[in-house]
Formats: sequence, structure tokens, C-alpha cells
Amino acid sequence: MVELLVVMGLAGIVAGGSVLIAPRIDGAIRLETAVHLLAADLRQARTLAVASARRIRLVLREGGVGYVRQASEGSAYLIDQTRLLPVGVAIARVGSGGTLTFSPLGNGENATIVLEHRSGIQRALVINQRGRIRIGK
Repeated sequence: MVELLVVMGLAGIVAGGSVLIAPRIDGAIRLETAVHLLAADLRQARTLAVASARRIRLVLREGGVGYVRQASEGSAYLIDQTRLLPVGVAIARVGSGGTLTFSPLGNGENATIVLEHRSGIQRALVINQRGRIRIGK
């Protein structure tokens, strides 16, 4: 009988610990999804800029929960796509004033984008002037 109580107590402790950890794990998964989604959209914007021989840019705002892709049409930019980040993820910091433009040659701007989940964990994307996109820590 005592053994059963000990096992039940340990099971309760493990279950309680997992309940405390679950939101952080969920946040990490959502943040990882957001980082890879943004990286894919940046790569797609670069590819589209080269393929269409026009400027393509992503506009991100600090504190925002999404971003837009815009394509140049003459001297103006038209919204091409709007994307929302997963729930709980926001844009913490953006270099280049929040506008990341790819030229028809595929060149970009040096910038770092930091995404943050509301649990406090962060991940960064780094873009260099050659248009290379790297997921940081």
C-alpha cells in the first residue's frame, strides 16, 4: 500500500512538471514555425525578384504579428501577399527600418530580424547584402 502511494505521488509530480513545461514547449514550436515560415517567404521574395526582374520587398514592423510582401510596379509598390505569424509570436526587432528589399539581381540588405514568443524566447534571422538568409540562435 505504501509503495502504491509513493508511485502515485511520483506520478503526480511528473504530471505537474509537464503541465508547467508544456506552454514553453508550445511556444518554442510556434516560434520555430514562425522563423522557418519567414525564412521561406524571404527566399521566395528573392527568387521572385530575380524571376520577374523587379524589386520585391517584405515590410515588417516591430511589435507586429505579421508582414506584407510588396512588388514594384513602376515607381510604386503593390501588396502582393499578407502573412500572419503563429499565435503568440511577434516581431521583436527589425533592421533596415523594417523594409527588406530584394533587387532583380537577388541582392538584399544587411538586416537582422528577431522574432519573440510571448513566453520570452527569441530566434533571429540574418540577411546579408547578397540576399543570403540564415537562421540564427
